[in-house]
Amino acid sequence: MQIQPALPFAFSQIGQRTTNQDALYPAVNMATEHTHFFIVCDGMGGADKGEIASQLLCNAVAGYASSMDYPVFDLVHLQSALDLAYADYSSYLQQHPFVNRMGSTLALVQLHQFGVTVAHVGDSRVYQLRAGKIIFQTQDHRQVNDMVDAGIITATQALTHPWRNRLSRAVVAGSTDKHGQMDRPTPAITTITDVQTGDYFFMCTDGVLETIDANILEMVLSSNIPDQAKMESLRALCDGQTKDNYSGYLIGISYVSPVESMHLSNTVRNYAD
Repeated sequence: MQIQPALPFAFSQIGQRTTNQDALYPAVNMATEHTHFFIVCDGMGGADKGEIASQLLCNAVAGYASSMDYPVFDLVHLQSALDLAYADYSSYLQQHPFVNRMGSTLALVQLHQFGVTVAHVGDSRVYQLRAGKIIFQTQDHRQVNDMVDAGIITATQALTHPWRNRLSRAVVAGSTDKHGQMDRPTPAITTITDVQTGDYFFMCTDGVLETIDANILEMVLSSNIPDQAKMESLRALCDGQTKDNYSGYLIGISYVSPVESMHLSNTVRNYAD
């Protein structure tokens, strides 16, 4: 399968915060039609130096991918990349003793010959849309979602639960973790083989979701306007309305080789959840 993206578009805005703790790879306006690897990270505001944590994580994963000549990411490759990020966190914490803890979410999209790999840790999201409808989305790693799955609370109760913003998974390191013994959560990683010309992949930090829900996302991405205008519309909806930083990447699929894709079953393979 050959998957060719259209020109991707991105934004990253500070919102009503004092710093922008989101990080993107490639940086805004740096992706081309030849880019097949994308990262969105959101530094944790409840920890220290979220803006540094997200950038260290983004750089570590992108650096690993580049150094390995962009292998198709599986759980082994992703864990190896995250090991580099944890090492960078540890080094930063040792050099800055007044910083106690740092962490970030991660969302990743990679286009390759077998389909599209989607990975995430935390609540930065990835959507796949086709013909104006969401056909796949990542599930946020939040404590209330785990409680719903366990039958402790209902989905309705989760919407107003005092823990609704607590993450159950993130890439986090602490200054007291001298020997790397802090629990490191398993990322969720999925390979999507059902990819068609005209599909969209939209990645975003949770700040975007303060203003944009599934209905708005479907409406904007199904509109008959260029991709850049679609992305500008999404950004404009957040401007002045979103308290948190808000960042997103829009990756349109301009071509999927028809012969090879006919032999692929329309399945989604989950490596970890």
